[in-house]
Amino acid sequence: MTRSLETEERRVVYVGRLRADSTRTELRRRFQVFGEIEECAVNLRDDGDNFGFLTYRYTCDAFAALEHGHTLRRCTEPKFELCFGGQKQFCKADYTDLDSHSDDFDPASTKSKYDSMDFDSLLREAQCSLRR
Repeated sequence: MTRSLETEERRVVYVGRLRADSTRTELRRRFQVFGEIEECAVNLRDDGDNFGFLTYRYTCDAFAALEHGHTLRRCTEPKFELCFGGQKQFCKADYTDLDSHSDDFDPASTKSKYDSMDFDSLLREAQCSLRR
């Protein structure tokens, strides 16, 4: 992944455990104390797994939201789940939605070359990569 994509992704904050009556306007208003928000989305699900995404203009603002976003919680709300995240429209990057292709997904195809290496080999590989 290129550095610009990493920076782009670090502007997107996932906010989980939202109330069922949460709105985009409310989420934006509450979290804009950390910086300018370019995009905001709220996803309310029937199963109660409600979440939102905030795309900050600057990465440092997203870091501030992650670090201090828990202070915005009201006493009647569950603790927010906060992490970097995003979807294609927020991260602006290609991705594979494994949930929608669960029938075609083969877990064996995700194995890396490191899966078959012993500890000493992994250690040597890590040491070599640090020298690069």
